[in-house]
Amino acid sequence: MDYIVKDVLAGELIPVLLGSTTEVSETARRMYRQYGVISHVFCEKIPIAMRLSLCMKFHVIHRTCDERLLVQALVDFADRLENADVILYLIPGTEEYADLVWRRQEELETRYVIADKAEMARVWFGEDSPRLKEEGV
Repeated sequence: MDYIVKDVLAGELIPVLLGSTTEVSETARRMYRQYGVISHVFCEKIPIAMRLSLCMKFHVIHRTCDERLLVQALVDFADRLENADVILYLIPGTEEYADLVWRRQEELETRYVIADKAEMARVWFGEDSPRLKEEGV
């Protein structure tokens, strides 16, 4: 994990995305275009379409019978950067990951800024998305 620390600038926003969905891919691209930051994506496997992306670094976490492994990986990642002047912004890429984050919120919120449901929708679909207007967010 040494390469993580070398790539991080002081005061930087670091998007930490959960999952390997289209929303995650688009979110990483949008974060790169708007803020020039690389997203760190924690997922079970890297889809072929996402492997060549230069705006994402992948951390493959194979699913176990519970969520402990993913939460521990997120905690370890944050602890590795605890001396850096950064903001870790945790964005679940699916409702399942959002539920996991809310269940383990106590452990994660001391290390991450966690996107709420309305913010997740804005990040997934963009500020001007017609989908947001339909959902009333």
